[in-house]
Amino acid sequence: MKKKNASKIMIREKGKQMNKDMKNGYYLSAYVEIDQLGNIYRFAHRHDQSIALWKVQENKVELIHYWELERLSGVKKHQYCFYDKNQFYDLMNHLLGPFGLSTDDIIEVWGTPELGDSESYMSLGRYPEFSYHTMCHLSSCLFMDTNIYHNEKILGFSVDGGSDIVSDTEAYKRFPFVGCLTDYKNGQFALESVCSPAILWDYMSSHFTMREGSLMALASASKSTAYYDMEDILLNSNIKVEENVYNKILDLIEFVDNLTQEDEGVKFNYFDPRFSEHENRISMVMKIIEEMSKHIMEHNIEFFIEKYGIDTKEVYLAVAGGFALNCPCNTHLMNKYQFKGFIAPPCVSDSGMALGIGLYVFYDRMNGEFDFALQDAYWGDQNDLSKFQKEDYSQFIKSVNEFDPKQAAMDIIEHPIVWIENGAEIGPRALGSRSLLGDPRKMETKDVLNHIKKRQWWRPVAPIVIKDKISEWFEDEFESPFMLHASKIREDKDKEVIAIVHEDRTARLQSIDKNTRQKKIYQVMESFNEITGVPIICNTSLNDKGEPIINNIDQAINFALRKNIPIMYIDGKRFELMNHQSYDKKFPLKRNISLKMWEDKDEYEQLVKKFNPNELSVRALFYYIHLKINDIDLLQDKRECKKLEIKSMMYFNGLSPFSKAELSRLFNDNMYYKQLEEEFNA
Repeated sequence: MKKKNASKIMIREKGKQMNKDMKNGYYLSAYVEIDQLGNIYRFAHRHDQSIALWKVQENKVELIHYWELERLSGVKKHQYCFYDKNQFYDLMNHLLGPFGLSTDDIIEVWGTPELGDSESYMSLGRYPEFSYHTMCHLSSCLFMDTNIYHNEKILGFSVDGGSDIVSDTEAYKRFPFVGCLTDYKNGQFALESVCSPAILWDYMSSHFTMREGSLMALASASKSTAYYDMEDILLNSNIKVEENVYNKILDLIEFVDNLTQEDEGVKFNYFDPRFSEHENRISMVMKIIEEMSKHIMEHNIEFFIEKYGIDTKEVYLAVAGGFALNCPCNTHLMNKYQFKGFIAPPCVSDSGMALGIGLYVFYDRMNGEFDFALQDAYWGDQNDLSKFQKEDYSQFIKSVNEFDPKQAAMDIIEHPIVWIENGAEIGPRALGSRSLLGDPRKMETKDVLNHIKKRQWWRPVAPIVIKDKISEWFEDEFESPFMLHASKIREDKDKEVIAIVHEDRTARLQSIDKNTRQKKIYQVMESFNEITGVPIICNTSLNDKGEPIINNIDQAINFALRKNIPIMYIDGKRFELMNHQSYDKKFPLKRNISLKMWEDKDEYEQLVKKFNPNELSVRALFYYIHLKINDIDLLQDKRECKKLEIKSMMYFNGLSPFSKAELSRLFNDNMYYKQLEEEFNA
């Protein structure tokens, strides 16, 4: 079948000067949402909300700081609305204070319509075929290193589950996923609509009620494999998923669900005895979905090869959007097409939208002629150890000593340790700034780490690897600074690092070298290598089940004491803890911010009565907020509310299976009444 595409080529105007409207100074890009009803009922369209602080000096752009709101609120994926713009500005004044700034110093705020003129930053007139959301994702990878953008060819893809409509209210009319071939020197910037495998993963996540990362891990963990020949799907689906796609997915699930012991050796190999039958069935389905995902991305790449005659060995591959977290696919594409290099920010999912929003504005306003490089991931909050109140934990701190990398290496060999160094990493994966570190040579390390984090026993543990040693231990030699590749461990080495090895002999690695800002962890790895002969340590994120990555020292000590972890390192200081059994807190500490506008249940009920006097159902309210109707007066009219009830029912009944499953998960993630009940009863 012929693939439907929309293409657009932009020819750079050589010599064009910086837009005079782009003044020197500070800017904010804010991927947030402002909605009074959404705040009260804890529904939001945008998840993984984030804010970036930028500084512009002529054509030089600098990222000053990056806030992922889940780290501040303690709410995983942070899918909450601000009540109004005043609440947003109050928070920003608090966050900007340590930088000697206030909102008065900010020239413009981009990304959220209530905070600025959307026409000035969205650039919909430039590429009207494509959604604003997908262009921001694309910008986050294309322009994360403008030295590469200006001097190399890049093939970039924005592939996620779909676009939000907060800023771009007509996103559903535009292409939601985009591919781009850039050759800045020759003035080429060609856009094409592409397909996104993320749609499959969103659906499977809803169907199996498991997060995509867990599904990916389970796919490779169990050895159960279905003998099912599934043809390529989604290859002609750009805006609306075709009906036969649902049927093919349901056929696959039904086939696997109906397998019995009698089918062993005929329709599938066997049920892996280490797993439940249900887990084995999920693994069988997800193995096939993983292969389909690779085929879809191959199709996208082959389209560009055929249309533009590119030699992939001369082109960088850039990827953003939630699907870019799929490490096996990233590595597969790099190996198959031998791209010159790989470009992706650490925050490839929607947590990186504030990055993309800002970079898209700079690209548009400066016509691509700006200098920027996201050198590493450590742009989150830092801790000031001098302000840490050690006396609050005096009964739990046995000693505090200066940093000794050899001692730290020995500590890791003895037991997993808590590690905090410099600013928090941005993105969903711990990269040696807010981490749990362990010895990769013992399977016990994996078991202990999974027990600490309350994860399934089969969940893999990722390694940090000294960059210069990658080729000695892994078959794939390209670096992976943001843990976005799953490389195969050399067959003669896998028994030496048993804690990090997946069933397919791969590991989701992070590479690190001596030029990193994380100087101390690099020194520890060198010492660990000197002691053990292994240039690898286990690394998993510092957080409890259902909790965002820990953001500050108090939260880290709370974690260590609850989990019976004896040693912590905080910006180089070695803390030895004691009396864990006397620590009476059983849950993670509350985080710094809350967006609620009420102090108690009575105040909350008064707000509900004010904004929902006609007692609209939760379904109708969800419909109102999700579709950004934004007409509070309408909710005061009983007749209009009855219409809303009917419209919401018709809307949900008319959704496709994929959309219905995704909205169902979105609804369940925002079960406001459960959250409020827990809050009021706490």
